[in-house]
This record gives sequence, structure tokens and C-alpha cells, in this order.
Amino acid sequence: MIYPGVELGYRLCLKFWGDGYAKEAATAILSYGLGDLRLARIMAFALPQNRASLRVLEKLGFQYLRDFIHAGLAHRLYEFP
Repeated sequence: MIYPGVELGYRLCLKFWGDGYAKEAATAILSYGLGDLRLARIMAFALPQNRASLRVLEKLGFQYLRDFIHAGLAHRLYEFP
């Protein structure tokens, strides 16, 4: 099943993990997407073992939709709002 929408994504060098940059970047992306671009919804996904990214999504108010396979790996799909 395909979900229409825009995907939120970020990648950080390992040395910057745990410094709050992911949440800061995701917050800015959400603000721009929902405000300036007036997007109806924003999607995001992460590997289940990437608990830090899952926590970022959940802290920002993303809602879990389902697990799915992407590139041969299990992922968790989230939606905002």
C-alpha cells in the first residue's frame, strides 16, 4: 500500500548522535512543512532497532501506523499529525 505524503528524513554523522540535532532538525522540517508549505501530512519511517529515531518521532507527535518491509529490512511507518 502506498501512502501519499511527504517524507521527513534526516541523517547524522555518528559523532553527532545523542546531541539533540535529530530532534532539532525534525522540528524545523515539521514547522516548515506544516506551516510554510501547508502540507496535510508528513510521513516518516525508521528501523525498529533505531530506538533513538523512533523516540524522536514519538516525542514530536508522530503516530505509529504499521511495520513494513523496505529494501529487504523491517521498518516502522509513522504519520504526522
